[in-house]
Amino acid sequence: MTLGPRAGSQRRTLISRAIAPVLLGLAHCSNGAQSSAAPASVATGVSRADIVDVIYEPGTTDEGVLTLLGAPLVNEPSAEPVVTAPAEQAALSGPTTFAFRVGASARREPRRRLRRALLPEWLTLERSAYAHGAPMNGDAFLLVFSTPTDAKVLRVFTQDRSYAPSDDEWQRLAAESGLVSLTVTHAIFEQGRLTEDGGPFVGAPLHFTVSH
Repeated sequence: MTLGPRAGSQRRTLISRAIAPVLLGLAHCSNGAQSSAAPASVATGVSRADIVDVIYEPGTTDEGVLTLLGAPLVNEPSAEPVVTAPAEQAALSGPTTFAFRVGASARREPRRRLRRALLPEWLTLERSAYAHGAPMNGDAFLLVFSTPTDAKVLRVFTQDRSYAPSDDEWQRLAAESGLVSLTVTHAIFEQGRLTEDGGPFVGAPLHFTVSH
């Protein structure tokens, strides 16, 4: 049986009306997927462009810094790092080692860190301005040296509980004529992710000057 022009037009109209809700639903699902994916990149607010200045000591990675900076700070005084040297408001006249400790809630360093600490210095990895590596484990510390006019004078990521600037790094600190602040943020990693009680925890800043 052959349909007339009018019947054919009605049939196409019915088909269009039938599939329109399906197409609308697919479009809605597509938009929903994009909407749900977008906040994931916005949530951290940190990209690799934000960490190009970070100096990495052995055992730390750029992925670790991104994880630490992308997580909300945890208010837990017993796990917050405390700078023990130099003293508050110290006037430093030469290269100085910065030391810090954490509270009782911080986990002990994995044995692999203790074994590596016994290796000769020449066997350790050289510091890098950009580092990939195996997933991080254990305690880690982000040291941020800043001034009122420069929030990133020097940033160092380490798994040690002390930091001795290289000659070049010390010169960057010595170039500052006013008060310098050191803020340490502590985090605990397991296979590259923060543990359930791994922070990050930020300590009170230490202030010092460098005499010229």
